[in-house]
Amino acid sequence: MFRGLIILIFVSGVSLHFLTACTSASNSTTRGAQYEVDSGISEGKRWRDNRYFANTVETEALATDGIHDPDNDAINALQEPAEALSAFPLGRRGDVDWVKALDLGIIEPRADLTGQARMTVLDMDIMFKNTGQMPWVKFPHAAHTQWLACSNCHPAIFIEKKGANKLSMDGILAGEHCGRCHDKVAFSLWTCERCHSVSHEGTPENWNKFMGVRPK
Repeated sequence: MFRGLIILIFVSGVSLHFLTACTSASNSTTRGAQYEVDSGISEGKRWRDNRYFANTVETEALATDGIHDPDNDAINALQEPAEALSAFPLGRRGDVDWVKALDLGIIEPRADLTGQARMTVLDMDIMFKNTGQMPWVKFPHAAHTQWLACSNCHPAIFIEKKGANKLSMDGILAGEHCGRCHDKVAFSLWTCERCHSVSHEGTPENWNKFMGVRPK
């Protein structure tokens, strides 16, 4: 079981990108991707025939990631991300499914360097209903606070007041709000069903069929 060691390896090998992605100052860029969905029968067959499911996690080698100095001999002491993450569960776009890794006990994030403190987990969901025909977004605090302190997001990224945060997909895709981490170190923004997970009366029937969204 990976515990503190894998976190330290992750920090040494990759997390400079993580720390940068989650800071309050945003200089984010987005990555294009082909829209993919799980499909049903008939019309959905064209999605089935074209979608891509990765078998291995897609990572950048330390020597070419633009963060580490390939001419520094210390790089040889670091574990390559592909090796460190090889046993982790994957999302369908080839990224690590960190929530599943937590649930399976593959990783156990530390609240401090000594491992003595405990994470303060907040089990509170927030439902975002201003989504048009798209299913509502159910935001789970628990999945985030199992390894992030409240100060990671509040108040620099999200103001803790109803109506104070003007969220939009344009802003998220440009690296604001949820986009500070998602599509970077957290799961891809192009797995729409991971966030838009609660259908409502205005949600097209085809969406539920393709994406497997649970009814309200």
